[in-house]
Amino acid sequence: MHNWNKKMLTYIVFLGLMVILIGNRTIVAESKTDIVKLVELLQQDKDLNIGEWSVYAREINKEIATKQEFEREVSVLKQKYPQFQWYREDDASGWKAEALIHNVDSGLTESIKIMTTEEKFDKVTYVVYEVKGQKWRKGNSAFFTTTFQNRVNDLFIGTPSIFSCIKGSINDNMDSVLNSKTEDLLDMFQAREIESVHETNFTSISAHSTLFKQPLTKEKLNLQFGLRTEGLGDRTNFVVGTPIITFEY
Repeated sequence: MHNWNKKMLTYIVFLGLMVILIGNRTIVAESKTDIVKLVELLQQDKDLNIGEWSVYAREINKEIATKQEFEREVSVLKQKYPQFQWYREDDASGWKAEALIHNVDSGLTESIKIMTTEEKFDKVTYVVYEVKGQKWRKGNSAFFTTTFQNRVNDLFIGTPSIFSCIKGSINDNMDSVLNSKTEDLLDMFQAREIESVHETNFTSISAHSTLFKQPLTKEKLNLQFGLRTEGLGDRTNFVVGTPIITFEY
């Protein structure tokens, strides 16, 4: 009986550890930002080459309505981010402060913008934070796990809208690449098509993916991608974004 109890205790402890490990994996998976999810999925297809990318976060700050409040917020951020280069631009329509920094080692460019403008006879302040790169580097995922999250927590009062977008090219230049890659991307992102535009050299898809949580419309649109080829035998370019594309294509 004693041995049986001992075996049961060992089994329960083992089961508990498995639950904890699985739970931790779930937490890690859920903590990934959309840009990291997009990159990891796209990198699984050897025909896809990732080019420039951008992550854009935006929020309306309802606590800033006067120039004094605006100046106070800018002063606080300058103290928090002295390594950034700060610029000011005021005009009749409102006030704007922008901060920029480029990291040569990582290839990342970060920008912070605070803009107060008049809309419908009332002052509205937007806070915008953007990170972008010309290509995806190995250390970029770690940046979004730590630095990016810290920046978002510092800059925004609530939960900002975040737009992630990637441009790239496709090695395959067959005539059927638009149709085949459209299906491949829908499968890759576990997505259901909501709207689409199909032309001879261009395809655009708006979809709902189970992998991303930020919907844009009541149809739960949270993913867009476009494919464009210049002509027979030419390289095909793609752009993909969640919840929508923010690059021109």
